[in-house]
Amino acid sequence: MPNRVGQQLGYYRLLRLLGSGAFAEVYLGEHIHLKKQAAVKVLRTQLSKDEAENFRREAQTLARLENPHIILMEYAPNGTLRQLHPSKTTVPLPTILAYVKQIAEALYYAHTNHVIHRDVKPENMLLGRQQELLLSDFGIATVTQSTQASNPHSIAGTAVYMAPEQINGKPRPASDQYALAVIVYEWLVGAPPFQGSFIEISTQHLMTSPPHPRSRIPTIPVLVERVVLTALSKEPESRFGNISAFANAMENAYLATQHPTPKPMPRPARPA
Repeated sequence: MPNRVGQQLGYYRLLRLLGSGAFAEVYLGEHIHLKKQAAVKVLRTQLSKDEAENFRREAQTLARLENPHIILMEYAPNGTLRQLHPSKTTVPLPTILAYVKQIAEALYYAHTNHVIHRDVKPENMLLGRQQELLLSDFGIATVTQSTQASNPHSIAGTAVYMAPEQINGKPRPASDQYALAVIVYEWLVGAPPFQGSFIEISTQHLMTSPPHPRSRIPTIPVLVERVVLTALSKEPESRFGNISAFANAMENAYLATQHPTPKPMPRPARPA
């Protein structure tokens, strides 16, 4: 695909290439009159019918979602959480809670609009102009009540963060909760619960219980570990009722460690 830097598409002049994917490139563009910057996604000239349908589906999905923590095509200049927190690094628990709250808000909104993201990962979490967190890349999202918008039985996503039912081609809103729990686990201990090849990771998601986070980092609060492991349950029904419940449980577990219930004072011994 030719480099389009300097070209004008519609009212936007393309300033520089931000990234490229399987069927499109994303440029930083500036409106020629308003001088407002935006991310401009440009389709590759040679697209299969399925690729073109994927692009249309993403546009339709985004058009339905309007939430302060869901990015449409605005330009997020401060990079991703993967860049801010590279692999093999841990993140302080209060910071994790702030991230989870914002991403859960975005996902809960998507789920109430019958959209499953299916590719929740740090690379798709962007930092906005005010350091707010933005969830991006709804390119493989599933519309839960429509079999025409996508094939819900296809396997799509990133293996490290993929829920068992998603591996089996049956994603549901709880699949996004599982993915977010994998990310929290990774931020807590510095590595995801399962690693290896696609097949190895997928098999572990399906068959193997994740190592307890405290077995790697003993200082992780017990209640926080319990919440994460609940969200990582193999069966979707065993997880929290929705993504907001998971975020609330994380916050409550943390607060309980900051303000533990005081132990009752022992009764004084009775005089003989």
